[in-house]
Amino acid sequence: MAKKRASENLDFKDRKAGLVIFGIIHIIIGALCALFMLFSIAGAIAVRALGEGAVPAMSIGQIILAVLLYLLLAVWFVWMGVGSILARRWARALILITSWLWLICGIGGFIVTLLLVPDLYGQMAMRGELPPELIVIFQSITTGFMAFILIVIPGSFILFYSSRHVKATCEQRDPHVRWTDKTPLPVITLSSIFGAVAISMLFLALYRWAIPFFGIVLSGIPGAVVVLIYVVLFAYAAWGTYKLRKRAWWCGLVLTIASGVSVVITFSRVSLLDFYEKMDMPRESLEIIKEFGMFQGSTHLFVWGLMIIGFLGFLFYTKRYFTTFS
Repeated sequence: MAKKRASENLDFKDRKAGLVIFGIIHIIIGALCALFMLFSIAGAIAVRALGEGAVPAMSIGQIILAVLLYLLLAVWFVWMGVGSILARRWARALILITSWLWLICGIGGFIVTLLLVPDLYGQMAMRGELPPELIVIFQSITTGFMAFILIVIPGSFILFYSSRHVKATCEQRDPHVRWTDKTPLPVITLSSIFGAVAISMLFLALYRWAIPFFGIVLSGIPGAVVVLIYVVLFAYAAWGTYKLRKRAWWCGLVLTIASGVSVVITFSRVSLLDFYEKMDMPRESLEIIKEFGMFQGSTHLFVWGLMIIGFLGFLFYTKRYFTTFS
């Protein structure tokens, strides 16, 4: 068996050139994210200079969140790009993980786009903001652009970095055992998701700590207490699953089911508009949501339910890697 693996590692096509090309693509995406961050800052300053009522303004929380999000994405893509150019094992592993998450979330986002775009452009045409003959053109452009961003790009990353030739190239050029080699990739993915949830929940501080909680929306101090409890538990699930602790896996399972049920119960009783008001969203943004009828009805609950069911399936798939209660 060992001889067979050794021969397989020797029998591969060097993909160093491809790693450099895809690394440069990652760096370009990172640079674009940094550019969008600057646009967000400049746009927020320009809107406030125009005064209230001129154009819909973003809240301070929305501005900070957008800037931080683009900053994190810029750093991530540049870091991954450099790692790919250097043919690092950890870079290949992390790019594969994030690309799969990007593709899965992108497919969901693309489905939502297909549901919202026709109605959005239809209402613009009814109000005379868009000539009817341009509807099909703009719909096609929007749909094609979203498909490219949400599906084509991550799909191409997955196809390239999942190749055995790319894997062998990285192993040859980076012979050191990295932290991504010590835990199976599906488990690192699970740990990354839990960690991302823990970190993202801290941003609720920008929105008065508003959080759905089994039929009601908590905010202020009660919301902060619940959010921080969630953060600690999800952080433990992230750390423990990476360490292959079975208790952490069970913790993640209970948290996933509890948070999913909480969201479904809450938004079956509370409208999203009421939730956005609790988040202290700007009045102009709320008016736009009302005008276009975004996320009304049970569509968002259906999408959320599918996401939870899909994640639970992945969670149970990873259970095979957890063997001890330590």
